[in-house]
Amino acid sequence: MSAGKLLLGCLLAINMPVDWQSLSNRKAEKMSVRCRKRYWLKWGSGNWLFISLAVLCLSFLAVTPIQAALFYTGDVSIDSFSATIDVTDKAAVSVECVLVNHGDSQEAINMTFFPPEATARIDENELANPVIFAPGETKTLSLSYSLDLQTAESQGIRFAPMLFFDEMANSNKVDSYSVRLILPEGIKRITYSSLPYTDTADQDGRVVIIWEKSDFYPTPLAVSWTTLDVDIAAVKKATPESVTSPGEVVEVEVTVQNKGTEEISDITLIDNFFPGTFEPVEPLDEFNLVESENSDPHLYWTKEINSLDPGETVVYSYSVKVKALGLETRLDPLVVLINDTPVSVSNDIILYSELAERYEPGASQGFPTFYVIIGAVIVAAAIAVVFFFRAKRRA
Repeated sequence: MSAGKLLLGCLLAINMPVDWQSLSNRKAEKMSVRCRKRYWLKWGSGNWLFISLAVLCLSFLAVTPIQAALFYTGDVSIDSFSATIDVTDKAAVSVECVLVNHGDSQEAINMTFFPPEATARIDENELANPVIFAPGETKTLSLSYSLDLQTAESQGIRFAPMLFFDEMANSNKVDSYSVRLILPEGIKRITYSSLPYTDTADQDGRVVIIWEKSDFYPTPLAVSWTTLDVDIAAVKKATPESVTSPGEVVEVEVTVQNKGTEEISDITLIDNFFPGTFEPVEPLDEFNLVESENSDPHLYWTKEINSLDPGETVVYSYSVKVKALGLETRLDPLVVLINDTPVSVSNDIILYSELAERYEPGASQGFPTFYVIIGAVIVAAAIAVVFFFRAKRRA
C-alpha cells in the first residue's frame, strides 16, 4: 500500500461522521439559531480536524513530486562537462559529458539533448534509448554540432547545450566544468562574456579563452568579439560602492583607455538603466529616455569621444538616484562602440544584493517537505484545539 493511501485511510478512520439525516430533521423542525450554532460547533470540532489533516495529507502527497516533476532526481549524474568551441567561418562545438550511476540499482534512462540537430554518441557508439546504467557504471556521452556566425564586424555565440534525463534536467551540480573557446585567427580578445573566464592560452597562434568551474550548474554562455583590431578598455567605479535603501545617489566614474598602438576615432560610450530602478541626477543633458511600443523604456547615458591617442586615458562621471531595490540591484556593463560597432564592455557593479552567490546558483536545498508537514501538523492541531474548546464552552 502506498504512503498516500495509508495516510488517507488513517484520516477516514479518525474522522467523526456527520449525521446528515439528523441535521436535515433539525432544520425541518426550525431549530433555534443557538441550537444550529451548537450543532455546527460540535460537528466542527472533529471535522475541522479532519479538514486540517486532509490538507496535511494533500501537502505530503503534493510536495514530494513537485521537484521530481521538474527535475530528474535519480542516481545518474553528470560528473564532468567539457567542451571545445573552435571558431573559424562557423563555430564547431564538441561536448563531452561523463555520466555516472552513483546508486545501488540499475537505471534505464531515455537520454535526449539540445540542440536537437547535434550528433550524439555514447561510449563511441550511436546513442540508442533507453541507456542502461549498471550500479556504479560510467558512460561518456558526446555531442557535436555547429553554430552560424554573423558576417558583421561584431560577432558572437550563445553556447547552451543541454542533456535531458527522461525529458527532465538533472538536478545535481557538475563536479567539473570546462569550456575552451578558440577565437578566429587575428582576434586577440573578446568584448563580452556572460560568465567571467578563468584563463587564456595560445593554440597555434590563436587566442583561447578558458572557463573552468567546480561544483557548478552549467548555464548558457554568451560571448562576443569584434573583427576590428582595437584594444580599448573601460572601467566603472561607483561611489558609494553599495546602497542600502532607495533614494541614495550614486556617482559613477568611467575610465576609458586606448591600450593599442594606433589612434582610435569615433568612440561612443553607452550606459543603460531601467527607469523604474534609476533616475538621472546630473548632468541631465547626457541622459536620454527612450520609449518604444515593442519594449520597456530604457534610460541611456551617452558620451561621444572624438579620438584617443595610443595610451591616452579619459575619465567621465555622472550621477543617478536609486529609486527601488530588488533582490539584486546593479549597474550593468557600459558598452564602448567604434563607428556603432561594439568593441568593449566595462565591468558591472552590484550596488545591492540579497543573493547568496553571484554567478552560480546556490546549493540545492530541495523542496522543504519536512517543514511543510510539520507546519501543517501544528496548524491542524491548533485549529482542532480552538474549535474543541469553543464547542465545549458554548455547549
